[in-house]
Amino acid sequence: MTPAEALRSIYDELLDPIQEKIAVHFDILRQQPLSFRFKDTTHRVTRVVGRFRTGRKQPLNAYLIVDTEGELYFLYFQFCEMPPSPPRPKGFWVLGFRIWHDHELMTWYREDRKMLVNMTFKRVVDFHGHICPDLVIGGKFCEYAHRLLSKAGTLDRSLSIVAENSTSALDAIQILLGATMGNQRLRIVDYGKHVYTLVVTGADLALRFSLRPQTFDDADEYHRLAVSIAEERPVMEEVVQFQHLLDHRVAFLLSRKPEELYTVQPVAPFPPHAEAAGIYRQCAACREQMLQSHAVEYDRKAYCTPCFQQLKTDGRRYRLH
Repeated sequence: MTPAEALRSIYDELLDPIQEKIAVHFDILRQQPLSFRFKDTTHRVTRVVGRFRTGRKQPLNAYLIVDTEGELYFLYFQFCEMPPSPPRPKGFWVLGFRIWHDHELMTWYREDRKMLVNMTFKRVVDFHGHICPDLVIGGKFCEYAHRLLSKAGTLDRSLSIVAENSTSALDAIQILLGATMGNQRLRIVDYGKHVYTLVVTGADLALRFSLRPQTFDDADEYHRLAVSIAEERPVMEEVVQFQHLLDHRVAFLLSRKPEELYTVQPVAPFPPHAEAAGIYRQCAACREQMLQSHAVEYDRKAYCTPCFQQLKTDGRRYRLH
């Protein structure tokens, strides 16, 4: 079960409440539980799925964990006293609940928890590891490009793409359109925008896809939760709620037609970046090899960027300091 599926289960209360005090073997150095005792059985922790807080002013004290039997549990440390500088806080461990397996659920709950997508997009999700709004946005761009190029009879030609972001959308492009960083047909100019310029080699055709503005009624709450999670101070309920808001966005984007999400306009074609074998040089300082295209020439020597930054030079005019 993925972390997202676990959070969806908590939101939908697909779980067995337990709420019992238990004994936990806790690794202080790694700050995670190693095992716990429940119903006269020792459960060894094989994976920590998530770390949370049970209160805003408390340290991380709650864990979603998987045991050797594949069971997913939520356990937390209940503080009784929090001195200003405690050598060890006073309290006890509580096993909160167990999340149900697929075989314990009705079919429709299983589908909701997994948020099923069509088989084509499932390849992208499997490659990326999870489904998220940016991944869907990238997938919709690929769907739109595929449709337009099929009509123009240019789908069998090589495509080059310039993406103006470095989000999860790029994984969809690499899987569905075959333009990758490795074959040098995917270039990134990161302006933080879902804008993609597609060039068809030898067809004198270039199209610029730009994501239309997307508005959601829960934008303020979404941003608040996103900031809280980014600052690594999330409360359990906030993480569950944020996953729910993410799912809402994913479902909305999946339901939209590509032309409802993107505007498309023709632009002047530009020569695609030719794939070529790398030419390497040796850095004059660290002696490590680097691509010649990335070498910084200074005082008749070639340096890699990190070594050049350490030189007592006016590196600002190279924009490297």
